[in-house]
Amino acid sequence: MTAPIRIGLMGFGRIGRNVFRQVRDRGDLEVAAIVDVADPTALAYLLEYDTIFGRYPAPVSYDNGFLVAGDHRIPMLTAAEPGDVDWSALDVDVVVQATRKHRTAAECARHLEAGAKRVVLASTPQNPDDMDTVIMGANDHLLGPDDRMVALGSNTSNALAPILRVLDEGFGVERAMFTVVHAFTNEQRLADVPGDDLRTSRAAAENIIPSATTSAAIIESVLPQFAGKLSGIALNVPVSDGSNVDLVATLATPADRAAVNAHVAAAAADSDVIEYTEDPIVSSDVIGNTHSAVWDGLATMVVGGTLLKCVTWFDNGWGYAARVVDAIVKLASFEEVSA
Repeated sequence: MTAPIRIGLMGFGRIGRNVFRQVRDRGDLEVAAIVDVADPTALAYLLEYDTIFGRYPAPVSYDNGFLVAGDHRIPMLTAAEPGDVDWSALDVDVVVQATRKHRTAAECARHLEAGAKRVVLASTPQNPDDMDTVIMGANDHLLGPDDRMVALGSNTSNALAPILRVLDEGFGVERAMFTVVHAFTNEQRLADVPGDDLRTSRAAAENIIPSATTSAAIIESVLPQFAGKLSGIALNVPVSDGSNVDLVATLATPADRAAVNAHVAAAAADSDVIEYTEDPIVSSDVIGNTHSAVWDGLATMVVGGTLLKCVTWFDNGWGYAARVVDAIVKLASFEEVSA
């Protein structure tokens, strides 16, 4: 039997805990160590009791340096910087950098120097030219054995890039604008509190809050054919999970609603990244969905054959964590080939 891929989680916040939940019953993957600066007892509590996903389906506790979750007993370490943990001593294959900090190639490389074989940055690199960004369903075919570190971009870019690639292959996309209607995040405020950005200083649970998004730039780096053709804005809304991207695009090849839906449905038929639905879903219906993009066939509109408006839903934490898992598996497979 092939030994499971051993994962080091640096950061046990929303993405780290989602990854942990998704790999708990997989024989090919196991979490070998968890690293965070927070109180480990509090981290165990937040794994066991989750407001969105419910209680962990096994007993959870913290026991003298270990997280105990069902039959799993995982070392919990306190460290703040990449390179502070000896990954070789823990026999870790892939480190997931999920702290939302340390987003440069130099910082991520310290995990390699400490014995990890590969690194997945579960975020956008601080400098897009510093590290390759890979979005599953968009440019993951470019991954190869020489890729020791990859960044996965934002959850919005993971939802939109595969859809844009499919539309461009089918009809040609001359230009596009999007609005991501996004669940509020822990970076926002519970009440009106002064901050550097006046809009994001307002209470998240009481307002629709416009904000900037870097997703257009991320997608342009992943799909260079969209350079100079794409722009977008974010609206953070008072829901805890479940988001969508409202995309308006000009098509090069005229099509009607049925043709666009059929093309996306065909692309989704054998995809783990895109799902097609004509059910009358709302935001809560995609909570726990592992796809990056859920195409809403009922919302598709075409005007004049070339002006397309469409809606793509996504679970902004769970779907993204699923792509982290995909990246771990793909990167680790290169180790098997080289061996």
